[in-house]
Amino acid sequence: MPDQGDHSKNGGLPLVIGMLAINVFWGASFVANTIALKYIGPIEIASIRFFIAAPLLLIVTYLWKGKETFKFDKRDIVTFIILALTGVTFQYAIQVSAQDFTSATSASLLINSSVFFIMILGAVFLKEKMTWLRVMGAIIGFIGVALLVTKGSLSLEMNDNAIGDLMIIVCAFLWSIYTIYGKSISKKYHPIVILNYVFILGAIGLMPFYFLTPHMPMQDIPLTAIAAILFLVVFCSIIAYLVYNIALEKMDTSKVALYIYFVPLSTIILAALILHETLTMASAAGGIMVLVGMYLAERH
Repeated sequence: MPDQGDHSKNGGLPLVIGMLAINVFWGASFVANTIALKYIGPIEIASIRFFIAAPLLLIVTYLWKGKETFKFDKRDIVTFIILALTGVTFQYAIQVSAQDFTSATSASLLINSSVFFIMILGAVFLKEKMTWLRVMGAIIGFIGVALLVTKGSLSLEMNDNAIGDLMIIVCAFLWSIYTIYGKSISKKYHPIVILNYVFILGAIGLMPFYFLTPHMPMQDIPLTAIAAILFLVVFCSIIAYLVYNIALEKMDTSKVALYIYFVPLSTIILAALILHETLTMASAAGGIMVLVGMYLAERH
């Protein structure tokens, strides 16, 4: 068995600041994806991000903690694979592809629906309470998501934007699975151990997508796209995932999910400043309803 160490103490203010920061990073990631998509394909972005992040984290971990850090119980391999597929491989193959069809702002708002999935899965698998406020919040949030996806029309007609928005909702569901499974294993391993196996297995899972789709030779990728990807690697992958997994170890899943509220705020500000995106009234109303719904869902 791996050395579990003493990780039971609450992280306090530093962890709160860390959680706020990483959700700002994740909000900025939608802008970085949009910038990189101007030059290279979505599968390239997702793949290169973790082709760099996985070995980089591996080297840092080895130098910092030593090779004993990588020991794990073979019975947990299925859990690691599920975490890798839901948190990396399918998560980003779908998410970045979705941004070919929808805006960074819409994507960042819709990814917040993961809170509702986490709430439901937490009640089923972690026996967390389902209160009437949570049910009301889920209903309000669902209407908000519907407004966002249909741009206020509430029509069932599918267009490119709606398809992209629905792909982001799939990502939100995948993230909820990652969160529940991450919580289930968080007391058994140091967060950096979990993260290494998630990144390594996730990068391996991305390889077939990368080699079966068109991609540009690494040396021909423009510097702007490289800068965007490096931001995704350092801030949105290594730092953000590590803090998130530490939080899963020390906090309830519903409390961890609460910080996702800050994702759309940073995206909206950065998308307006950098990408010159604007919010329609319907999208703004839908986004507010999603946030209000999630707030109510998290009330006890």
